[in-house]
Amino acid sequence: MKILILGGMGFVGSHLSEELVNNGHDVIIISKSQRKIQNIANIMDKVQIEYGDITNFGWLETKILKHKPDVIFHLAGQLTHYEAFENPLYDIDVNSKTTIVILETIRKLGKACKFILGSTFWVVGKPDSLPINEKTSCNPLNIYAADRLASEHYCRIYNRVYDLDTLVMRLTNTFGPREQYNNPRKAALNYLLYRGFKGENVPIYDEGKFFRDYIYVSDIVSAAKILIEKGKCGELYFIGTNTPTWFYDIGKWIEELTSGKVVYVKSPDYHKRVDVGNIVIDNAKIKRLGWNWKVSVKDGLKKTLEYYQKMEDKSKSH
Repeated sequence: MKILILGGMGFVGSHLSEELVNNGHDVIIISKSQRKIQNIANIMDKVQIEYGDITNFGWLETKILKHKPDVIFHLAGQLTHYEAFENPLYDIDVNSKTTIVILETIRKLGKACKFILGSTFWVVGKPDSLPINEKTSCNPLNIYAADRLASEHYCRIYNRVYDLDTLVMRLTNTFGPREQYNNPRKAALNYLLYRGFKGENVPIYDEGKFFRDYIYVSDIVSAAKILIEKGKCGELYFIGTNTPTWFYDIGKWIEELTSGKVVYVKSPDYHKRVDVGNIVIDNAKIKRLGWNWKVSVKDGLKKTLEYYQKMEDKSKSH
């Protein structure tokens, strides 16, 4: 199959690109720049790359029409609510309008093309009860989540009105190699783990008395593959482990696996305004397609530490 991946050099996108190439698919990556090219070092000679800004909508349409893919994954965009508040109009362009452009272009393609939108548990906001599932009502607490939710609605509308093969995969907190690790505003687990790896203090809010549904990146990739084959068009699938991971446990594991030391700090006022509280996901719907997660959080931390060690060894040898 010919598979086009927007954001194919990013964290989830690069792992998915690699897996699909290894499975014999023809992968085209759309990327804004070469900044993350190291993420696809293993498959550089096996993929096609188109460099450009997806908010240049004419350019994006041209690339889709040129490649005529069988599947499109949209995994690109601003990925933190901090950035969205700093540049809200750009967030609408990159996280909402791009989805409309892709859907409109698929209509013009004149061939069957499955469109899979990467979305986020943030769209739910602060849930009334746990676990959350595909039927949980959504009340986003930040601009990024609101724009992603708009994109989810566009997918459903284009499926209903034009019979396009669209589906949404809503990811919970994902971690692992290649995720940003030096940005305190994004990917908390990777950030905390890297600080531990460097032997620094590991700051955890509010004594770690809150939990998330953390999932290792390879389990996201296996879910994405199942959705290509068995995902029902027009549907939404939550991807998580249905297992709460408490932050005080994360702190304990980081201290056990690294020379870092946990320090508990008070969460800032801004965090309180946008925080969604405890999250755990009911994954029964995706499991019915034959998927299940495999890597525990602690094992995922070990794998990620191995990656950091290799990264460090490589930089020392240069």
